[in-house]
Amino acid sequence: MIGHLVFFNAKPEATDNQLRSFAKAISEACRQISAIHRVKIGRRVIVDAGYARSFGDKTYNFAAIFEFTDASALKQYLNHPLHHELGRLFWEICESTTVVEVELADGKGDRLVDFLVLDRK
Repeated sequence: MIGHLVFFNAKPEATDNQLRSFAKAISEACRQISAIHRVKIGRRVIVDAGYARSFGDKTYNFAAIFEFTDASALKQYLNHPLHHELGRLFWEICESTTVVEVELADGKGDRLVDFLVLDRK
């Protein structure tokens, strides 16, 4: 599996109508682009774990976590016309972002040690 993780913050001046249009574009792309295996969209929550935690230099209010069966499916998504429109809206609405693409492994699986240690490239 390939993960396409997008962390982002909306521009402070983005209107409710712009954000609604953006959300609808995300939803439409997720429903219509068959290359997407699974997708979750998240909004930041603050959890008091009872101890100090660091979240790095930058935090984001939203995350989109897309899963694809392989790199070919991710490329199909990235080159889809609906993704192009989504990207246009994204840069219109968002003030900051980080995008990371990763190979995913089951964190509960037996292969995790090999994945993290032995299979390094």
